[in-house]
This record gives sequence, structure tokens and C-alpha cells, in this order.
Amino acid sequence: MSFEWKMTPLPDLLSFIVDNRGKTVPTSDNGRKLIATNCVRNDNLYPIYEKVRYLSDETYKTWFRSHPIPGDILFVNKGTPGRVCMVPDPVDFCIAQDMIAFRTNKRMYNKFLFAVLRSSEMQTQIYNTNVGDVIPHFKKSFLDQILIPEPDMKIQKEIGDMYFSLSKKIDLNNRINTNLEAQTQAIFKSWFVDFEPFQDGEFVDSELGRIPKGWNLRPLYEFADYINGAAFKKIEYSIDGSGTPIIKIVELKNGITPSTQYCCIEKEQKYYIDNKEILFSWSGNPDTSIDTFIWYRGKAILNQHTFRVLPREQAYCFVYCLLKHCKPLFTQIARNKQTTGLGHVTVKDLKENLFVYSKDSIRDFCSIVNPLIEKMYINYKQNHTLAALRDTLVPKLMSGEIEVPVEEILL
Repeated sequence: MSFEWKMTPLPDLLSFIVDNRGKTVPTSDNGRKLIATNCVRNDNLYPIYEKVRYLSDETYKTWFRSHPIPGDILFVNKGTPGRVCMVPDPVDFCIAQDMIAFRTNKRMYNKFLFAVLRSSEMQTQIYNTNVGDVIPHFKKSFLDQILIPEPDMKIQKEIGDMYFSLSKKIDLNNRINTNLEAQTQAIFKSWFVDFEPFQDGEFVDSELGRIPKGWNLRPLYEFADYINGAAFKKIEYSIDGSGTPIIKIVELKNGITPSTQYCCIEKEQKYYIDNKEILFSWSGNPDTSIDTFIWYRGKAILNQHTFRVLPREQAYCFVYCLLKHCKPLFTQIARNKQTTGLGHVTVKDLKENLFVYSKDSIRDFCSIVNPLIEKMYINYKQNHTLAALRDTLVPKLMSGEIEVPVEEILL
């Protein structure tokens, strides 16, 4: 932060704090959304709706002390303290326990405060102020210890608008990708589960029910090669002074002490991955870790909880959509094996589950779905670039190292 700017305790820059903590809100089967801390993430501009609960209109009107309004800043203070999101317009949710909402006064531009709270420096300060060994907790009384830079309003708006604009573009790309993902899965289900495009043809009986004549039953494992990753805890991609790609490997020694080393990619071909690779996370918390994704962050090495998936017969889109479609199945398999909070899916599991396809159907399906997945990949790559630009520029602007008119930065 710039040493020339006045540093002000956070509460002095707020006109109101929405705080409904203290007792458990009664929920219902439907009605207004009630979000929890899992919905507030630092890689999303606005809250996402994941495992939301609901409450009645009567509870909405009578139980709460107050509600967030558009432009407020949500702040998680328990579990993962410090995560923040903006409140959208219109507001279609309520907040209760484990989070509060900040409303700025005339001295502070809300988008600037949002950028400050998300900065690595501020996130570190919030983390170091937590209490509680099992469940971290940021007490409301700690807010006085959070010092916020207070430049003049013109600078606040330049920095805040730049940060918000880049974040909004990232959010838009994420929403587009969510829609594209839903489209690909709907097409996959139509073709390979409901067989809708093939209803005019002949069907035969199989152990999976009636299927199009000439289609094959095969285990998922036969659609692609799977390679287990190396036993590395964390991977960071880097480039040395000469511009040569290298892999920075942070490895756990005896499960406690991390050590860092550099590794040439050529010596680790078995575990080497690059952009557009399909990766399958096979181990971890079944509800959050068992999933499939497309890698887009440059050259790296697999970690110990990931399979590299190499599609056969040029069936890239089919393999990706099949793995995504089977997420509930994989999650349940992993949950059934869950020990100490972790579950896993094995190659044996992939061999035992049968699916139906034909070579022609895979070819035709990929011709339709490939443009959708390609667009998703482009958006992922663009978001990675935008986030890097945003997270590089904001600290420099706040420190006074650079001064760039906001109109030259906004897209």
C-alpha cells in the first residue's frame, strides 16, 4: 500500500454493517434463498448458489435485523475468514450466520474497498488475525485492526473501477462457461442416455436396458488412457530468467516440512501436462474434489490426486462429457470408500462401469460439441490472463508505483 495515503480503521469507512449472526434461522423447502459461506469465494465477483437453503417470506420479513443491498460487500468471518463478494443488483438472497456485509460511507468507494479487501496483503493480515485452531474465526471486534488506505476519491474510483471491470469480465466468462457446460451435458444426455436422435432406428435389449442396434457396451476405462500423477503436494508454474519453462515443485517431506526444487520437464515426461489436457481428480472430499476439468494454466506436473486422461479414437469431447456426466456416480463411489474425510475412485472402478456408444455416434457428437468446449477453453484462458493482469496492476496502483488512467486499462 502507498505510504503516502492515510490508513484508516475499517469501521470508520462504513456507514452500516449487516449482521444477522447469533441464532439459527428457520428454513423451509422453498422460498427465498439463504446463502452460506461456501457461496462466497474470492474467484467470483458475486456469490454463487451452491447448496443453498430456503426460507419463507414471513421469516424473511420478521427474523432478520437487516438485509444486504446492491453494492454492499459480503465478508466471511468464520471457517474461511476474509473471503469477500459484491452484492449484486437485484439482491435475491439473504445472509445469516458466519458472514456480515459492509456498507461504505461517503469517504470510501465500495469498489475500491472491495479491491483492497481482496489484495494479498489484506488477505494475509485477516488470516493472521484469526482465532481458533479448528474453525478459524474473525471476530467483529477485530475490524478496528484492519487499516484501509484512504486516497482521494478520484484515485479510489480509478482503482476500484479498474478492478471491478476486470472482475466483471471474468464473472461474465464464468457465467458463459456455466451455460456452455450445461449445453454440452444436455446434448450428451440426449445422445448417450436417452438416445433421442436415434429413436427411429432399431433397438435391442442389453444389460443396461434397450440400446440402439449396433452400439457397444464398454467400460469407461476403455475410452481413454489414465496415468496416475506423481506424489507432489503443490505445483507452481514458473519461467526462469532466460524464458525457459520450468516446473517449481513444492514437495512434502514426511508430511510436515515443505521443500522446493526445480525440475526439467523432459525428465518427467510421464507426469507432464500442458494446456487442453483433460484431468480427473480422483481423490479427496467426495462432494468437492471428485470432478473433471480442462487444464489451461501452462506446463505443469500432475499431483498425487489427479489422473491424466488421454482420449482414444479422437473422442476428446465425448470423453470429457462422459466424465462430467458421471460425476454423481464417481462421487458416490468415493463416498462409499470415505475414510478420515477422504474418498477415492480407482482404475478398477473405471473398468467395472459400462457405457453405451458407437464410433459413428462419437464422431458426430464431437462435431457438434467441439465448438462449445473450444469456446469454454478460450474463456478459461482469457480469465487466467485477466486475473493475472488485475492482480498485478492493483498492487502497483495502490503502492503508487504506477499511475494509469482507468480508461486505458478497461476492456
